[in-house]
Amino acid sequence: MNYDQLLFTELRLLAVSFDTAPLTEDSLVKAMTVNAELRALGYTLSAADIITLAKSADADGLAERVRTYIGDVSAKPMYPDFPSQVMALDEAVFRFHQLVHYFTTYGIEELTGAPVTRGWLPDMQDTEKTESDDTLLDAKVLALIGSGEKYLRPAKKILGKTERMTDKERMMIAECAKNLTPEALSGITVTFKQNLLILFYTVFSADSMDSAEKLAALRALCQHTGDIWKCMDYTLTRSKFHFRTSQKRLLVRLLEQYPLRDFRDNLILSGKKRERTLVMLNFIDYNTYSRNPEFAKAVAELRAGTLRSWESEVREMVSRRAPEALDAYAQRPGMMLRHLTYLMRNGYSVMEIFDRLTPHAAEMKPQTLVSLVSFFSQEHAEWSEARYQEAVLLRQMLRYLLQARLSANETALSRKKVWLNMPGFDLDRSALRINDKSAEGGYIRSGLAYRIPADVRCIRFFVYWNDKKRVDIDLHGAAFDLQNMPINIGWNANFKSGELVFSGDITHSDAAEYIDLDLEKAAKSLRSVTMNINLYDGYDTFREISECFVGIMAVSKTGADIKLYDPKNCFFTHVLTGKYSRMHYGYIDIPNRILVFDGTPDPSVSYYTQAPRNEAFTLNDYLGILMQSQGASFVDSAEEADLTLVMGKPAAENEVSLIDSNFFLEG
Repeated sequence: MNYDQLLFTELRLLAVSFDTAPLTEDSLVKAMTVNAELRALGYTLSAADIITLAKSADADGLAERVRTYIGDVSAKPMYPDFPSQVMALDEAVFRFHQLVHYFTTYGIEELTGAPVTRGWLPDMQDTEKTESDDTLLDAKVLALIGSGEKYLRPAKKILGKTERMTDKERMMIAECAKNLTPEALSGITVTFKQNLLILFYTVFSADSMDSAEKLAALRALCQHTGDIWKCMDYTLTRSKFHFRTSQKRLLVRLLEQYPLRDFRDNLILSGKKRERTLVMLNFIDYNTYSRNPEFAKAVAELRAGTLRSWESEVREMVSRRAPEALDAYAQRPGMMLRHLTYLMRNGYSVMEIFDRLTPHAAEMKPQTLVSLVSFFSQEHAEWSEARYQEAVLLRQMLRYLLQARLSANETALSRKKVWLNMPGFDLDRSALRINDKSAEGGYIRSGLAYRIPADVRCIRFFVYWNDKKRVDIDLHGAAFDLQNMPINIGWNANFKSGELVFSGDITHSDAAEYIDLDLEKAAKSLRSVTMNINLYDGYDTFREISECFVGIMAVSKTGADIKLYDPKNCFFTHVLTGKYSRMHYGYIDIPNRILVFDGTPDPSVSYYTQAPRNEAFTLNDYLGILMQSQGASFVDSAEEADLTLVMGKPAAENEVSLIDSNFFLEG
């Protein structure tokens, strides 16, 4: 994926030149025509951006650019007139076709040892598909960004979030780092330090800065020496385990820019990290270039094995149930939050922990609190009754801490009357995922629940893949009926049931597969369906495939003349780039007509029987806490409201995007 496509898929932004040409009737008509073309693809611009586009030289070809970004299913399934052809097939015929197809790929390769590019497919009627389905979903709002800002603004937005980047965000930041000066990069605030690595390496290896400039920039980027050890480890690997003399001096000087206590604490965070720190000290010849005897003494203690980590000291206090252990932990409230269950197992009560944490609420990360509230709200089969009672208290404590923490954030919601305008989403069945969000990213993050519109008759799960070598990708539908019994549809299971139908298992590249779910039939017999994807053969991970495009689509009409793929009706799509080979892609709650993008990798056998997740702490719960923290209130209409909250890009001046605001988690 190139950067402009990532800008589109991850941020719903289009980069154009912001010209100052006069607005004319002809230019406005052209911009409106372009927007009509975008609507045919399922997207639209706000009224303000239509005017911006009318003044831009980039209006021509913009819709075609978007068409290249949205992906395509450019191959036919095994049965081109799917789903009607498959529904009419006798099972013996379907199985015979599959056996012949398998023999002409895996069988021939096994017998001859020679690779096979393509296998045999049945010669079936292939009707030309020109008819588009009805428009079933609202157009997704896109926003324009000036070409001169296409790297700096996204970099600030991505790196300003206090959470780990997705795979595609890392790809974007790597490209931003190539196109921004080290000075521009060093001016970006990085709030989640795992995201600092690329920026550190870019500044560290820049030829355009002298050592003093690099020292100042790196000191501004790194809050403490723990950041430096992480970045140094990353940089050492990319420097092929060799630093020049000037680079060694720079790193030693940088480490000694921080307080001695900070340096000592971060030298030894754990036994495993101690060994890696010793390796890095050797690579930078620390003893040779150190100019501070107190810092050198700490390194000598580390090497001698007499330096104790902060964690080992507090764990020793906990082991003897020392009262001061909680006071020590309270100095690092984030660590205390991560060690909640450890402290409780060692005899500290919820109230004791709560009393120490409350004064430090403003220092905590909202993301950590949300993750913990969610964890302690879920069912855990292995928990005892006593553990459940503790979890109830913890959940109450964490919700209070979350509200106290969010009250310190300055947001557009403060003291406002707010209208929620999100008819396409069910907030009571949506979750705000943080640490467990999908690595595949996408503008709509995993855990959000789409309402399936009433006129949607069918949900279609599809994949297209292509590569220079033969690759075999499989789709699978794992359903549960009303008696909670599993029903499986896919390559090694049934190919159709009363509710689900599979297009056939193709085992070579430049291929497409589909699974259709008939919602009307499913409403009478099924509770849920999980849509899974599996890289069966060809590579070890999706990242290695040249192209793997997957998505879930709404359908109201099926038949020989209807296009099998229609981008305007896709709830979500992804070009898979992850380092895994199996994924729970999405699930459908049948009685409530809800669709959720999951995106969870899964190496386990539960691939075939995965039930929807229990989202006990919902997005609606979170928004209630957020509104209380901001002194805001919900109203019933736009006319009563000071501002309108929407899920995606704003289409009007008084609208505020939940996603673009990162759900107001940042301070």
